[in-house]
Amino acid sequence: MTNPPQQPWWVIYREPNPAQIDVVAVELPPGDNAAHDKRCAELQEAGQHAYIITAPDADTAGDIALRVWSEELVASTRRRAAANAYVAANNRTR
Repeated sequence: MTNPPQQPWWVIYREPNPAQIDVVAVELPPGDNAAHDKRCAELQEAGQHAYIITAPDADTAGDIALRVWSEELVASTRRRAAANAYVAANNRTR
């Protein structure tokens, strides 16, 4: 049995707070340098980011990006502290 072909995907996301990620879209990367630069500018203007994930399909790419984000959160003491502080502050207000 052969594996499905792998291709790069842009998983577009935003972080509304230090403890949360929202995947906005999963799309194929722009085709040329000008389109790439334009899309990067659009993402920056919208306060969004992108993971470039190689995967067989968009759903798998999105799942991988969520796992990567979670692993980065746990691995970074600074990010983890910010997330913990955010959660603690918001639990007090409820």
